[in-house]
Amino acid sequence: MSRIILFDLDGTLTDSAEGIVKSVQYALAHFGIEEPDTEKLKCFVGPPLLEQFMQYCHMSKRQAETAVAVYRERYAKTGIYENRLYEGIPQLLELLKQEKKILGVASSKPEIYVRRILEYFQIDQYFDVIVGANMDGTRTKKSEVIEEALERLQAEESREEVLMVGDRFHDVAGALECGIQCIGAAYGYGGEAELRKAGAVYLARSVEELKILSDRYRNHPTQETGQEEKEAVSAGPLQKIWRVLYPIGIHYGISFVVVQVAAILLFSWYNMQQSGLNAEDVTGLIQQQAVLLTGIANALALIPLAILYQRDWRMRKNHLLGKKENNQVLKKKGIYAATIFFAITASHVLNDLIYYSGLDKIFPGYTQLEETAFQKQNIFVMFIVIGVVSPIVEEVVFRGLVAKRIQDYLGTAWAVALSAVIFGAYHGNVMQFVYAGLLGLAFGLIMCRTNSLRVVITAHVAANIWSLVGSALEEFLRQFSEGAFYAMLGCFVVMALLSGVYIMTGKSREGK
Repeated sequence: MSRIILFDLDGTLTDSAEGIVKSVQYALAHFGIEEPDTEKLKCFVGPPLLEQFMQYCHMSKRQAETAVAVYRERYAKTGIYENRLYEGIPQLLELLKQEKKILGVASSKPEIYVRRILEYFQIDQYFDVIVGANMDGTRTKKSEVIEEALERLQAEESREEVLMVGDRFHDVAGALECGIQCIGAAYGYGGEAELRKAGAVYLARSVEELKILSDRYRNHPTQETGQEEKEAVSAGPLQKIWRVLYPIGIHYGISFVVVQVAAILLFSWYNMQQSGLNAEDVTGLIQQQAVLLTGIANALALIPLAILYQRDWRMRKNHLLGKKENNQVLKKKGIYAATIFFAITASHVLNDLIYYSGLDKIFPGYTQLEETAFQKQNIFVMFIVIGVVSPIVEEVVFRGLVAKRIQDYLGTAWAVALSAVIFGAYHGNVMQFVYAGLLGLAFGLIMCRTNSLRVVITAHVAANIWSLVGSALEEFLRQFSEGAFYAMLGCFVVMALLSGVYIMTGKSREGK
């Protein structure tokens, strides 16, 4: 769980709308503007006042500055106390302090008012840092306030341990700008839609649901948690197996549907043309367009799979899932270049080892399938589908979802091993089981070292693109010189070892 938690004030810790709205009405009256509808003025709760006066009333900057000064005339005397704590806030803060959390307040309200309010409600003692705007109108942006809080806490280099809690769009946007995540206090003034759009990683509909911030409550899903999250957090053995495997079913199911729809459309089209097309003819036509259909299926499957991956990522971000080892991030420069070199060389060497082992003679099914599927295919389509689209989808499924979900329950070693076996088995033949399984093992190790799906996708794309061109280069070298072929193979073995060692060694730090 995050060690440092920053809270917004208005709409998160306190219900301050009455005092703010009445003070805004007081300021508007100074300009001869009457606004009796207090609901319309709730947009002033949270964001910097200067900006709101300019946007809401179309004031010039000078007029808005005057409005802020008039606003403060009333707010400092009366409005500041037209305020109340949300029920459960003191208990929440006490719980978090018992767990040795470092707490802070980061508000766009002037700091002098923030301190007075916290002291008035007798909760100031819970906070290690209290930061607000300056009275001269500087440091009003949320990102500036958060940066000041991080500086006072000496946490600029520990952003992965910091979490913001706020109720408005600018709270989330400011947090993201500072490189930290934000939980949305949906019980405040912004509402769920605003917070979701802003990118809040979690929505708390009540102060009770903010107990997700507590280590004690991390494995107790709240009302905000959906069915998928509840099953993930408190799943039994069969539910865990189902959760690990059903993303593969989504991928396979969509591929199956795409092929069936294509077959139906072909039957319909040729029957309309009275061509007398039979099932065997349709199968042949489907095989001729196998790569294109694979691309369509993968593109369609990527949508639900990406949604699942994003949901899992948010849950791990909030520590509803996973173990501490999930958060290791490799601190290395050039990691993308290293993975590209490793993927190209390792996949090439692995292909040659399988070839020299004679597996293709014992199990010729894949060679025959490859010749049928790739024969007369458009080379551009092959590069896009085989080289780019398929690796992206497969990595989202097998490393982003399957491996990570196994890791949630069994740890890293089991995740790497089992996901590699499942990845190999998914390809449906012995040759591909060996090749994809071993390559999947390497990708799994890269994933657990870098904790970056992008890095692994890069490796898979490089391996697949090389598979489309590497065999042609190898065949050319064989014809040119047997020595040149073995020299290249030897270089590839050395490059694979060196790049693999580079990836697998090096210091790690706690990640987000």
